[in-house]
Amino acid sequence: MSNKKGLLNGSIFLLLLAFSFGILYICTASSPRYATNPWNDANAFLTMGRSMANGLTIYKDIFEQKGPLLYLIHAVACLISDSSFFGVYIIQSLFLSATAFAAYKIASLYVGTVWSVISAVLTCFVTVNSGGYYYGDSAEEFCLPLLMLSIYFFCRFFKNTEQEELGKPVFLLVGFFAGCVAMIKFTVIGFWFAWAAYISLYTWIAKKKFTKALVNAIIFLCGMAIAVAPWMIYFAVKGALYDFINTYFVLNATAYPKAESLGFVSRILEPLHSLGENLVISPVLFILGFLGIILFAATKIFTEKRFFSRISVPFVCCLGLYIIYFGIRYYNYYFIPMSAFTVFTFIAAAYLLDKITKSKSGIIALILCVAIIPSTIVVSNYFNLSSKFAPRKGEETVQSKAAEYIGAHNPNGRILNYGSLDSGIYLAAKQIPQFKHFEQQNLLYDKYPENIDEQNRYIAEGMADYVVVSAKPGIELSDIYNKNIALKTDYTLVFSQEYSIAESTLTNKKTILTYYLFQTKEN
Repeated sequence: MSNKKGLLNGSIFLLLLAFSFGILYICTASSPRYATNPWNDANAFLTMGRSMANGLTIYKDIFEQKGPLLYLIHAVACLISDSSFFGVYIIQSLFLSATAFAAYKIASLYVGTVWSVISAVLTCFVTVNSGGYYYGDSAEEFCLPLLMLSIYFFCRFFKNTEQEELGKPVFLLVGFFAGCVAMIKFTVIGFWFAWAAYISLYTWIAKKKFTKALVNAIIFLCGMAIAVAPWMIYFAVKGALYDFINTYFVLNATAYPKAESLGFVSRILEPLHSLGENLVISPVLFILGFLGIILFAATKIFTEKRFFSRISVPFVCCLGLYIIYFGIRYYNYYFIPMSAFTVFTFIAAAYLLDKITKSKSGIIALILCVAIIPSTIVVSNYFNLSSKFAPRKGEETVQSKAAEYIGAHNPNGRILNYGSLDSGIYLAAKQIPQFKHFEQQNLLYDKYPENIDEQNRYIAEGMADYVVVSAKPGIELSDIYNKNIALKTDYTLVFSQEYSIAESTLTNKKTILTYYLFQTKEN
């Protein structure tokens, strides 16, 4: 029986793996279908990964403020391809297949095998076509399979708390997941603290087992420590422990714009306002996600009748999202974790269809499965953001044009991406940044002046042979010169071109940027 179950799970995973590679070929701009991923965050992550793979110590030798595990993932991607996003596409597809399989495991707690596959496929389809997914390759995307697997254990427990126990290995494993997430993007970790706190309180209050609750909590924290400790050792050996802590934790907590003038009540309610903005950006994800947790609490499909069990998943979802938005910052991709909870909507639909079709349920499910898997891939082609707006493979981009000029005149010249996040020039020129502050971060100047001051110094002292500026709408060439007069006196503008970055498939909103390439007059 166990062999048959293992064979079935293996076959389903391979099916979901093929599906993941197929749908991401359309839905992430990292795929070989596209010339490049135009998103500056994705370019920054890959630049950090390439730098890490080439021996630089992150935070100490090169500055960016996301988690080290995220950069390690991109360093691994560089081992597949150091000159394109192809390796990232491979890693993304593997992570999506893990997300899909975890969604399948959740669904299999409630409905049959084929219905579970359908639920998993539709969950991933909604995820990668939502406004929050953007062009693909966000930090949240790599947290998603860990969240799905943690929810699976949660659901298994609260389906019947009298028969089910979560053993110590589960707490250790989920704690390890939490530690991994902390090393990718620590603001997402609220889901795991909600997970651990809820089960601990249930064990303590409902089951009157305080000692067991305490032991489980300690084991959970030990799991986190197992994930975090290697990084502490790594940075200590590299002499970069201070750089790591100050950059990743202190600056992220203090150097971003915040609404400090808000009163207490407004401060508590403002994250809810930011969360509500996702109704406009990702309406399908918003509706299906919240419908999922409502169905979890209101129906008899998912859990035993006890109130504490019914609100378990809604509690984890809402607290986790609230913690993400508590920083009073708002970006589309913050909402990606909500896609983990859309699976409950699809499970409820599958459960209802199974009951309605009765004896023909298996045949109907199989027909739907065969139709849905290729259909989701084909349909994605018509309204996915990457498919509609990302430059296709073979097309010239502003990055490739600038890189071509650099390659023809001074291929070893030092490049600086000035005044913005990574615009993709380092990848296009096949260079590893030679400056610690290779891009300008979205940090408050009074909290961390070094980033901007160092960028200006590189130019003022003529350290950069080439300076790339990706200017936002309303920024004129004169404004760039006023920001650093050395660009006018010591550099020559050798290339400029407008280009657009689409923000949403719903509104067709595009941001028109201007790409400038400056070269030192010495060259």
